[in-house]
Amino acid sequence: MQLHTKFGGRKFAMRRNGLVAFALGIMLSLPAVAGVLPKREGMAEVSPGLWVDLAAKPETIARIRRDISGAERSVAKALGGIMRPEWRVCTTRACDRRNGYGPRGMTYGYSIVTITSQGARSAGVFSHELTHVTLHAAIPPLGMLTGALPIWMDEGAAVLISGEPVQAADPAACKGRQVPLPRNHREFSRRSGVKGEGALALYVASTCAVRGWLAQGNTLRDMLPQLQQKGRLP
Repeated sequence: MQLHTKFGGRKFAMRRNGLVAFALGIMLSLPAVAGVLPKREGMAEVSPGLWVDLAAKPETIARIRRDISGAERSVAKALGGIMRPEWRVCTTRACDRRNGYGPRGMTYGYSIVTITSQGARSAGVFSHELTHVTLHAAIPPLGMLTGALPIWMDEGAAVLISGEPVQAADPAACKGRQVPLPRNHREFSRRSGVKGEGALALYVASTCAVRGWLAQGNTLRDMLPQLQQKGRLP
């Protein structure tokens, strides 16, 4: 797999070994899933890299394709490059249960993205997860474990680019009192709660922190070059 991005008038391509991608896909899942990659039972590959619930109607598959294409355009415009993962999309709750998909969207390293039947209804969820994939692809091996990309920056950038969750993307949310920033993915998962009831406050705090970083003269387009050149952010 490759991530293509342009900066400084040159074009860079990062290639990752398939075995490393497999390992990182396990270790860097958000939240971590006890060393198990997501299933794709009851799905069919409707186009290269896109697996969809067998129960999906043709018009639903067409919409999912449009949402992914739109996500690619918006993320490429915001970050200056994209990474194309394997998408595994459910369109029914039966598919969610069969494959154990919980949150609306889940990114595994930079290799796999799962979308639940609820998440598949929102184009912003595809952009949110594709932002994670693209940023993760620019991180040095094991960088997520060493804090090369803080979870708050990862999530905050994804919210700003995708507009999801809507409440967190609203600038007015930054006027209120913020919860402490999550220190790592494990803490983000723990503080989100079993049903994700605490996640919104974490998304808000993370997004507001990234807004603060941008207010210092940085841009979203700086993220990939800094990760590739310096190996970390901010």
